[in-house]
Amino acid sequence: MLSLILSTGIIACSYIHIYYSHKLSKLHGLDQLAIALSIYFLIQLWFSGNYLVKGLSFVFLAGSTLLLLNILHNNYADNQLKMYGTKTNAIVTSVKYMSGNKSYPGIIIKFTYTSRGKIYNHSIMDDVEVERRFFVGDTLPIKYSSMDPDLFEEVEN
Repeated sequence: MLSLILSTGIIACSYIHIYYSHKLSKLHGLDQLAIALSIYFLIQLWFSGNYLVKGLSFVFLAGSTLLLLNILHNNYADNQLKMYGTKTNAIVTSVKYMSGNKSYPGIIIKFTYTSRGKIYNHSIMDDVEVERRFFVGDTLPIKYSSMDPDLFEEVEN
């Protein structure tokens, strides 16, 4: 029974990751964590004894599953933008320099755009060293999916 529940959880979280993870950016990674934990507990149920076999099984199954899900999500996003991509200029609403972060010295650019009368608020991270600079009120060229307006990518002018 527990195996069935965990397997159902993996399938549900996989579906959410492929089709909705770009909408749930505030919960970024929780779907992947749920999948990895479910795989871990399934391995604990299915295999007995040898910790090396359990560990290698977990690394292989969780790693390959998450890699496949990320590939499927990127494929979904690329297809949506290719088929339903609409170019627009988003308006920069905030530019925040990230200080003290040695691993990624950058800025967070928040912006808004409108699709079908609804306003969408998103953000991207950019390098500080990039030659372009953004200020509040600037325009940021993007392409978003008219079928799934939360899905976007930055484009060049």
